[in-house]
Amino acid sequence: MSGQALESYLPEASWFRHNPFGIHGVAHAARVLVWTDWLARAIGGPSALAIEELRWAAACHDVGRENDGVDAEHPIRSAEWVRQNLGRVRPEVGVAVDVDLVAELCRWHTERDRAIPALSLELLILKDADALDRARLGDLDERRPRLARSRDLVEPAEVLYNRTGEGSHVTGSMVLKAAASIEAG
Repeated sequence: MSGQALESYLPEASWFRHNPFGIHGVAHAARVLVWTDWLARAIGGPSALAIEELRWAAACHDVGRENDGVDAEHPIRSAEWVRQNLGRVRPEVGVAVDVDLVAELCRWHTERDRAIPALSLELLILKDADALDRARLGDLDERRPRLARSRDLVEPAEVLYNRTGEGSHVTGSMVLKAAASIEAG
């Protein structure tokens, strides 16, 4: 999917409980959206996965964070934000998307795999996409992603982070544009 088509999934800074321009903010969510979309298309295609829900979960997975450190409750707060707000801030979502599935993906995105009641392919993709953006922390380990296709994205993930980074000057649109140039190049 082109960056332009993903534009409608980008989160707004106002959705974030904590610093929307920090390491868990808009730019991070945009990069996770890029890798989520790429993996979903490469692994299952749009008819095999709940791809709309997956894209929205990528956009919203960290909106409930209260800090950039250990925040074990942020998945629960992010899921609650999705249930209470996503259909309001993006009315088209409430009709076309299973908001409960988006919330569940957000809810479980940081949990250890063995503790998750139902580890779906969608959740594996989201977890791997989030792990790929560990490039921003300098600790992206090629063994961390669970899916073979995800491991192929370790180098591109580092390149995308190096081209975008964090800060109030970095928009989701900038991330999508940089991702498109990596995909094309």
